[in-house]
Amino acid sequence: MEEKLWGILNAMRLRVSNGLAEALNGKIRGLRVRAKGYRSKARFKTAILFHFGGLEMTPNPLK
Repeated sequence: MEEKLWGILNAMRLRVSNGLAEALNGKIRGLRVRAKGYRSKARFKTAILFHFGGLEMTPNPLK
C-alpha cells in the first residue's frame, strides 16, 4: 500500500485524473460490443474515429 501512497498524494495535490481516458475506453468498448465484431482492425479504427473524432457532421452550405 505504501508504494501507491505517493501516486495518490500526487494525484490529489496536482488535481489530475485519468477519468477522461477511462470514459473514452468504456465508450470504445461499448462500440465494440454493439458492433459484434469487425472484419478488420482498420474498420474498427475507422468506426472509432467516426464516432469519437469530434467532426462536425451537419452540412454547411457554401458561402
